[in-house]
Amino acid sequence: MKRSFQPLQWALGLISAMVLFSCQKQEDETIPVLKVPQAVVSAQGGGQSLEVAATSSWTLSIDYASAETGWIELAQTAGSAGVYHVRMNVAPNEGDSPRSATLTLKGITLKATAQVSQAGSGGGAAVAAPMWMELPVLDQPDLYFFTHDWEGGQYVSRQQSSKRSWSFYWDPKNYVSHWVAYPLNTGLLKGSYGRYDNKGGGFPPDPILRDLGMTQPELWDHSYGGGWTRGHQIPSADRQESEKVNMCTYYVTNMTPQQYDFNGGIWANLEGRVRSYAKNCDTLYVVTGCHITSDSDWSGHSGGVAARVPSAYYKALLRLKGGSYTAAAYYLPHSKSIAADNFSDYALSVSALEKKVGVDFFAVLPMVVGKDQASAIEKADPKTVVSKW
Repeated sequence: MKRSFQPLQWALGLISAMVLFSCQKQEDETIPVLKVPQAVVSAQGGGQSLEVAATSSWTLSIDYASAETGWIELAQTAGSAGVYHVRMNVAPNEGDSPRSATLTLKGITLKATAQVSQAGSGGGAAVAAPMWMELPVLDQPDLYFFTHDWEGGQYVSRQQSSKRSWSFYWDPKNYVSHWVAYPLNTGLLKGSYGRYDNKGGGFPPDPILRDLGMTQPELWDHSYGGGWTRGHQIPSADRQESEKVNMCTYYVTNMTPQQYDFNGGIWANLEGRVRSYAKNCDTLYVVTGCHITSDSDWSGHSGGVAARVPSAYYKALLRLKGGSYTAAAYYLPHSKSIAADNFSDYALSVSALEKKVGVDFFAVLPMVVGKDQASAIEKADPKTVVSKW
């Protein structure tokens, strides 16, 4: 049965105008919307409602990533123009290994995709595809995962997008991304564009959230209320090839309310060191995050929205060089009092950082090197590791 739902209210006006009068012409079609509220499912399985919106007739299909098929059931696989809830049931996973599949919503000529992953019974971590080395486990159904491509838009697939730039895990209640994940290497760091905000630009709203009708702070020409500056998670200096890729780092979803001296002091120094690490390896996989705790304050209101002020910031780093992986992390209390400190004093293992912030980093690593080796990499002494970087 059709019914409207909050995340897709932006589409209702367009769709309602077309449902009665749709001629199924190619020029009438817009990109369909497919949302999986919980992209990562436990080994026990379960059901949830997919959110589907299309301005043409549509079909919904499943592409399994392995020979194991049939573990996802869809209550509806086709429909006419409109907005739908489609029930999806995932069977229990009795195997030790995680499994994944891609859902494809196809209109007349346009399509949208979404990934579903399921943990293994043996405790194997599930990560929503794409299987990128920088991604943590996506296990919080109240958060939203998206990726920006190199042109500043939403990354859809290799066939439909330019190369990926950065991914984020958006919290619609606290109005910050809990983390931003991205690859870094010499090729990705090339260019000398400068800063978008110094070239007449501002801090624009993220078009992905805007198109979904989701609220975000208004930061275009002013900072967070309450004296907090606009702090990048992926630095502007990490994306210098063109205006488009640099502008993308100024989206509101990459910002958090940050203390000025901290931002321009110890945090900026750590960002510079991370770039030097990246230039001396094949690829450095980075997760930059903000730690929201029960003690976290709120910023002043910006455009009617107050954002949560992180209690701490962190970086989890996975380095690939010569076919071998090493890892280290940093966890910095968000305080003016440490602005002049040495970030090396705040190094810790990735495993220790996972316990602090409750995030399972580098979910694909065990699938590449094995569970025992991945554990050893993440538990290694960080100062010993980075001394060789």
